[in-house]
Amino acid sequence: MKIYHEADKSRAMCENDGLVTTTFAYRDVPFRDGSGIVKDILVAVCDKCGDVVAIPPQSSLAIRATREKAAVSVEANLPAIYIDTLDLAAYRIDPNLTPDFRKRLLMYYVHTYAMDDKLLARFTENLREENIFAATDKNSVRKRLSMKVTPAMSREIEAVMQATLLSKTELIKSVISQIHKDIVAPDMPKQMKLLKTLAAVAA
Repeated sequence: MKIYHEADKSRAMCENDGLVTTTFAYRDVPFRDGSGIVKDILVAVCDKCGDVVAIPPQSSLAIRATREKAAVSVEANLPAIYIDTLDLAAYRIDPNLTPDFRKRLLMYYVHTYAMDDKLLARFTENLREENIFAATDKNSVRKRLSMKVTPAMSREIEAVMQATLLSKTELIKSVISQIHKDIVAPDMPKQMKLLKTLAAVAA
């Protein structure tokens, strides 16, 4: 696959002038739907009219990153024990982690379990089981879990909700229950090496 440089020449179709020669240059490019602008990406510019007529693959990641910045809010009002459990799991993985890791850990579980129907079934089972969370009730101290996720993450949450028939709050409770089983409760969690790697990448 060819990587292009500024001032490289190519050919592309221009809406105004047909097949034209182009020059690669760095430009700010607005999205067609008006939702934002991608700053300083390499594009092919028509040598006749000056319009952007093509975008090379090397600029696609920057475009996607800009689109994904349009964050979606995910919130849940939970008994405090759930947030405490999530924070204890993060502490066990790495004592230096910040609360931002809550989102990464939750989304890691949502993504991993969404890929496997057998694992996905555990989310519904978790809510039926008797565990440390069963004693929580409406009078328990509650904490709000609030996090911003990318549109892609939000779509994955919605897909898991549809597959499990769980509400967003039920899904988050179930994920935290699974995190308790996997990370907090065992003497030697099986996934600790992988989770430490995830924490190191997130740092």
